[in-house]
Amino acid sequence: MEAGRPDIDDFVNYEAEYRSVIKGVKSDGRKLTGRCPFHDDKKNSFSADLQTGKWNCFTEGRGGNFISFWAELYGIDNTEAYKQILDKYGRLKEPEAQKPEAPKLKSYTLAEYTFSKRFPEDFLKELGVKTERDRYGDKLQFLKIIYHNEEGEKPIFRKRYGDKEFRWSSKSSGKLILYGDWRLPEIRKMGLAILVEGESDTHTLWYLKFPALGVPGAANFNARMVPKLQGLKLYIHQEPDQGGQTFVGKICRVLKEEGFTGEVYSWSCEQFGVKDPSDLYLKEGAEEAIKKIHSAMNAAEKINFDDLASSIPGAIKDAPVNLIPPDGWMYRENGVFRRYQKKGMALVCRTPVLLTRRLKNIDTGDEKIEVSFKRDGKWIRSVYPRSTVFTSKSIISLADLGCTVTSENARQMVSYLSALEAENFDIIPTAESTSTLGWKPGGRFLPGHEKNLVLDVRPPMDRLAGACHTKGSFNDWKEAMAPHRSRAKFRFVMAASFAAPLLKITGQRNYIVNNWGNSLGGKTAALKAALSVWGDPERLMVNFNATKVALERMAGFFNDMPVGIDERQLAGKNEDLGNIVYMIASGTGRARGDKTGGLQANSTWRTIGLTTGEEPLYTDRTQAGVGNRILQVFGGPFADEADAEAMYQQAALNFGWAGEVFIGNLLKIKNKTVVESYKAMADEVHALSGELNGSHAAGFSVIALADALADRWVFEGKAGMPEKGSSSWQQAIGMAAEIVKEQLEERPIDANENAVQFIVDWILSNRSQFGSKAVGQCLGFIDSDKGKAYLYPSLLNQALEKAGFNPDKTRRHMAGKNIIATQVTSKGTKRYTVLKWFVDRMVRFVEFDLKQFCETTEEGLKGQEWKQLSMDDKTPFDGGAE
Repeated sequence: MEAGRPDIDDFVNYEAEYRSVIKGVKSDGRKLTGRCPFHDDKKNSFSADLQTGKWNCFTEGRGGNFISFWAELYGIDNTEAYKQILDKYGRLKEPEAQKPEAPKLKSYTLAEYTFSKRFPEDFLKELGVKTERDRYGDKLQFLKIIYHNEEGEKPIFRKRYGDKEFRWSSKSSGKLILYGDWRLPEIRKMGLAILVEGESDTHTLWYLKFPALGVPGAANFNARMVPKLQGLKLYIHQEPDQGGQTFVGKICRVLKEEGFTGEVYSWSCEQFGVKDPSDLYLKEGAEEAIKKIHSAMNAAEKINFDDLASSIPGAIKDAPVNLIPPDGWMYRENGVFRRYQKKGMALVCRTPVLLTRRLKNIDTGDEKIEVSFKRDGKWIRSVYPRSTVFTSKSIISLADLGCTVTSENARQMVSYLSALEAENFDIIPTAESTSTLGWKPGGRFLPGHEKNLVLDVRPPMDRLAGACHTKGSFNDWKEAMAPHRSRAKFRFVMAASFAAPLLKITGQRNYIVNNWGNSLGGKTAALKAALSVWGDPERLMVNFNATKVALERMAGFFNDMPVGIDERQLAGKNEDLGNIVYMIASGTGRARGDKTGGLQANSTWRTIGLTTGEEPLYTDRTQAGVGNRILQVFGGPFADEADAEAMYQQAALNFGWAGEVFIGNLLKIKNKTVVESYKAMADEVHALSGELNGSHAAGFSVIALADALADRWVFEGKAGMPEKGSSSWQQAIGMAAEIVKEQLEERPIDANENAVQFIVDWILSNRSQFGSKAVGQCLGFIDSDKGKAYLYPSLLNQALEKAGFNPDKTRRHMAGKNIIATQVTSKGTKRYTVLKWFVDRMVRFVEFDLKQFCETTEEGLKGQEWKQLSMDDKTPFDGGAE
């Protein structure tokens, strides 16, 4: 390396550089291999030394150092490649600051201008264009172009020197106007104006008798110019380069921001093989140029401010959206470039990167932004928080998807994306987003009826989101499902799947439909059939081996849709199973703190849980609140095992159609009408059996209504609500009647009643442990005459807790039913124990009225010898505490 010339080995990250462009990379930290980028490489024939940067292609038998690799990759020479590498890593030495010299300008006169543009000199003189001498010297001359305004105020002017060098007059800052402002009165009479960039094209159009106005550069078009254009039809000329693209985009953005109400069109001279009107006039002459300009304007494309992106020619043909490159930047097929005044264009990022959509989350209010970049011929899109995209430390996460953003170019990419958004603020499409499925404001429902609503989810929730799609055909799905709907159990499980979106409309609570019984009955097959209403049943289903947190997040995501949980037996004797059931049925997740000291957003949902297993979800010790949320279906939903096996295949081949059809019809019906139908259905379900509690009756009613709606909309293919008494309505009632009967047979006894019965059994089965002569541990004593059992509170609590009952809840229940005696203290507090003399001392006992549960005390305690208490009786216990 030459003296004073930086050695790139000292700072270039060779692995990161090669990884950004090489496909099929393998690396051991010292050597990297992959497919050569310089030919159609089918095998890994490319290798690079990560210590020295030297590369080699075995197939082509050539190689070199990293500088030569960079030069060949970007089609430049080694000297320029070396400079670009130094610049990228911040090692390019800037020239020492020198005292600015007076600009080296060249003279330019009216005669030269008229000669080059072929205008009569008198024509320009009438416009105030003339030659003047500059203060830099008597010999330096410039073309003075005066900007008059229609108000007749003191004008500003522009100086034009040789080699197209321009300078504005002093004190012109903030006073720039359109060139031709003073001609607006006559232009308004014509009703239209052609907007071009600069004065020479304006002069050309004026000479050809067109109403034109000159914009003094795209960057100088501002809000003050818009009011003077109101009422005009505007034709913006677009030059065939990126500058022309920027020109049109900037003018349209400002016009929109300032509320311009006229029509706007874009046209170009590119079709005639020239850049602008001036070149067209020089090439074709006045007469032909006039004809062609008229034809171009007649064919001009109207610009829609609501879709500015469509009117901007794309720098990349297949880009998701066409954006105006910000000043100093350019994006092309081969990457993002930065424009330097002296060095020209320099590569910043090998992959072109665009901001293609802004997403406002309707659930949280957060805004995210969609970033798109092109890699391997395909556009890759991903949504990120704004804090990720516009922060140099976090934008590197785009590299995980293949974008060539590194720690070295991250800061420049943030600058580029910030400028890109600012330049295209009204062009970048916007959309609302959500992170959950189900009902959304504006009569929208995900999946299938989004209406410009984007589902914004990150891994691993994207797997669940991806399950909601269609496969196969709707007719094949109906043909597979219809025969089995003659069986009430299959029909009920499927109707419950359709019922989930009705909970919000009818104002009903969440339920769980539990199909349990022996194996081989097709319970899982019926669950998959029900979930196939909405998408891929295999991916929409989990089992009871999942954690409570996982089930909570799943329920929160599938809001207004069913949640499928298979194989209850996988939970075993899980004590938390009741809490899981209650959580799903309650519709609210657990509150959790976040790392900032606040609270995370709490998950909520409306759902119907579809569960299966070989055991019921509740036992005789399950709390009543849990049992009230469960609708039981016992036994197999299929006639035989072969039908169930065939359903596994059919549900996997055809799915996702019925849910879209069901919601599509539901959206056409007023909520009030649905509620009225629900009330009518509820009246009939209540008539089936007065023994159903209110919670179960409401659950059966909403599922029966869903069945009637699905029968009409999905299986019959008819529109509108099914009338009471119709075939769909009556079939739903018949299905409900059969399942209601089963529910009454299987319904659980109240947990409190079970606890009381447990106490009776506990007393009678441990009779030898009562009294002063108890065998083993003394549990208390029994007064046979009164039929009362006096129990040590602590030992009763232990027995209840061991059996899975809540002692406090049971004690309060028994007090309310006068099963146990209570006492009120002098302070007005209630005690659930009484004082009794036992073994020469006063002891607190729970006084349990045993005779309520035996025909007679003597018969109930037949065969037992109970002795009256005696002052001489001894006991190893000192008494129990409450």
